[in-house]
Amino acid sequence: MFALLTALVLASPAFAQSLCPEVQRAEALGDAGDLDGVLTVLEAHVKTHPDDVEALWRLSRALYEKGEVLAQTVPDSQRLPLYDRARVLGKQVQVLAPDNGMGYLWEGAAIARVATARGILASLFLADDVEKLWLKALTTSTRYRMATGISSFPGDVYNGLGQLYRLVPDYRAVEWIAGMRGDIDKSVYYFRLMVKDDPARLEGVKELGVALLCKGYRQEDEAAKAEGRMWLGKGRLLPASYPTDVIDSHQIPVILSRESEACGYSRDGWEDVSERSYSAK
Repeated sequence: MFALLTALVLASPAFAQSLCPEVQRAEALGDAGDLDGVLTVLEAHVKTHPDDVEALWRLSRALYEKGEVLAQTVPDSQRLPLYDRARVLGKQVQVLAPDNGMGYLWEGAAIARVATARGILASLFLADDVEKLWLKALTTSTRYRMATGISSFPGDVYNGLGQLYRLVPDYRAVEWIAGMRGDIDKSVYYFRLMVKDDPARLEGVKELGVALLCKGYRQEDEAAKAEGRMWLGKGRLLPASYPTDVIDSHQIPVILSRESEACGYSRDGWEDVSERSYSAK
């Protein structure tokens, strides 16, 4: 109960006042790491309350996170429908509440994960759509934090932008297809904001470490490599009880063993985002 009350206090006043009992229950289940419970509660609720914005974006987030967990055990074909539904729900939130940043955040997250599942170089045409959604999200006044710190706003947007600017290649030819290009310095910038927003969030610490390793190898910057290893070391010491945190914790040693490939790391697989790979297509 304390965790639930904390979540409601930390959320914006508008969010705190509008949470119905079913959404409060889903929030508590989320804090406990019970993704299946969240999905069960919210799926039932939106059938009778299809315009409940607070339920819709949380359901979008839960579908995305379920896809992340399944990535470790099932083929992409079984996960993509989850991301597609998460995208549709995010768009629905934008229609119902255009000033709520969550709709832009979770539609962008779903599109981005479809791109990494299908291959970054094969999905570059989606990059500028995702970038626009997340930059739009940052223009809103939305503020939110789960009691556990696993999800937050704008922290989740910083996370998305950091990964986008790392994974999208930074060579000029990409702009013709993607409408934008990667920028490892922007990636590091957004991950620093994410870690500043919540220093104890394992995913942010891990991703900052990955971005710094990518910067180090791409720019031949030994200081960046050393700092990246330092952040990944810190990540190994953080508690991991939430399902996606458990995955991240297990992946940190793998990242360190493949640190020269950090630019292409993703929780659901590794990408070859080199110019050589692009030119071969």
